[in-house]
Amino acid sequence: MKTRTTSSMLVAILLAFLALGVTKAQANVDIYRPVGITFGQTARLTFANIGETRGFVVDWRFIDADGVIVARSERPLTIPFGKMVSVDLDRYTLPQPEARVQIRAEVEVLTPGNPDKNLSTSLEVFDNDTGKTTVFIGNPDA
Repeated sequence: MKTRTTSSMLVAILLAFLALGVTKAQANVDIYRPVGITFGQTARLTFANIGETRGFVVDWRFIDADGVIVARSERPLTIPFGKMVSVDLDRYTLPQPEARVQIRAEVEVLTPGNPDKNLSTSLEVFDNDTGKTTVFIGNPDA
């Protein structure tokens, strides 16, 4: 009886580790370098699915210098194969009183696949009036 209980516990522990491994394999987090954004500017996070036919599902968030999430996806965002999807953060929507705010973007990939190879991402800051890009951080391999 004791052997059966021990075997059952070992199987349960093994299954728990396997499930944890599957979860971690599907949750790849990309963290971008911080950028400054001021009044009259917008930060744009763009995703391009360049190779995953099943599509990618991601959660995204913008974080300020204090580690506070200042914007996030309300629901997971789907990027179909061959398509680009962008999300914007206008400086005027942030409650900080300082004119210039340091932010960074985090992206969590929720679906299996190869996001390092098949999901191209970029972060840019542009002027709201002219559309001129002042900062661009992209994937040099894509």
